[in-house]
Amino acid sequence: MQPFLNLWSVLILLGAAQGLFLSWTFFFSPQGQPLSNRLLGLLMLSLALPVIEILLCYSGYIQFAPFFVSLTEPLNFAVSPLLYLYTRSLTVAAFRWRPRYLLLLLPAVAHAVYLVPFFGQSNAWKLRTVAESFHQPHPAAPVAEHPFWWFSTYDQFYAVFYLVLGAYLLLYLGLLLHTFLTYQRQQAARPAGPAPALSWLRRLGWGFVAVLLVYVGSTAYFHNARTSEGADAGDVWLASLIALLFYSMSGRAISRSSLLALQEAPEEPQPEPAAPRRKYEKTALAPEAAAEILTRLRALMATERPYQNPDLSLAELATQLRLPLHHLSQVINEQCQQNFFDFINTYRIEEVKRQLLLPETARLKLEEIGFAAGFNSKSAFNAAFKKSTNTTPSQFRKTALAQ
Repeated sequence: MQPFLNLWSVLILLGAAQGLFLSWTFFFSPQGQPLSNRLLGLLMLSLALPVIEILLCYSGYIQFAPFFVSLTEPLNFAVSPLLYLYTRSLTVAAFRWRPRYLLLLLPAVAHAVYLVPFFGQSNAWKLRTVAESFHQPHPAAPVAEHPFWWFSTYDQFYAVFYLVLGAYLLLYLGLLLHTFLTYQRQQAARPAGPAPALSWLRRLGWGFVAVLLVYVGSTAYFHNARTSEGADAGDVWLASLIALLFYSMSGRAISRSSLLALQEAPEEPQPEPAAPRRKYEKTALAPEAAAEILTRLRALMATERPYQNPDLSLAELATQLRLPLHHLSQVINEQCQQNFFDFINTYRIEEVKRQLLLPETARLKLEEIGFAAGFNSKSAFNAAFKKSTNTTPSQFRKTALAQ
């Protein structure tokens, strides 16, 4: 096999690098919901590693890393469960990690065990299988060093593998669709409009559908042509699509970055020597600008409901509004006469009160409603509710249901 690089392989390479970067960023991000971000980071990693293997095989550079041949194949059975868990983490109130979720990864583990005899073969044997798949020149076929424990030859495995994996992906597609539609109906019933997670999950779902269609289509087209030129082109098409998804996610993340909201700092006014200094004297925020920021802030709180994020910070809220952090802090303190946490908890409590007045929420636990509104602990929920309403959530519910 003669290694080469063309424009196509370079685009896939850069896409794989984007995927690894996204995985690192999501997994170690200090903002947002830690569990959701880590699940998304693992999802990005489970997509990026197979893309790297496909790229190495396609370009011939796999000869410098023969241990990588089929090493990422079990991840085919990990992508769907990770996407399903990530979706549930965004759509299910008070979602928490449970050890039983590891059972969803058993098919990936079983597939890895199944491939143990393949991993035990010589590097020359592995490289020959890659060269044959991509129809590259290769030396005489070496003899397998270790016996297989499934079929007499590895080639017969693909007929079963494609069917099992295709059915597996379709099963999870059904689970994801059910979860998404349930969440969509819940959001449609809210008078304030759908949460921002709905739009993001819709985009992610369409990306998963596109990957599934390319996989099924390329498998159906190329499987019977494994002895003709381009038999494994389906893998390359799939890697190219995943690379495009990585580019899209990186572009979206950059477009929503607070870096785009940076502006030149205004000149600091010179205070009069005898005049007392105010807290926000250096911001030079005009009353008209403060009123406009307050309008945007209240619109965001009503439509996007960022307060439902239990880890919401002032910096993250300023990023969503594309405002300097000190301007947003000044508006909340001066215009609303509240600090940031009291301001956010006001919206959370109003959301809880609205939910407690609905008959259909009578079967839900109080802490479930509090967690869904954005509180991250039962004690914080009860304390904030009592401080705002002079009553407990349970007393408020009893009064509401008695009316």
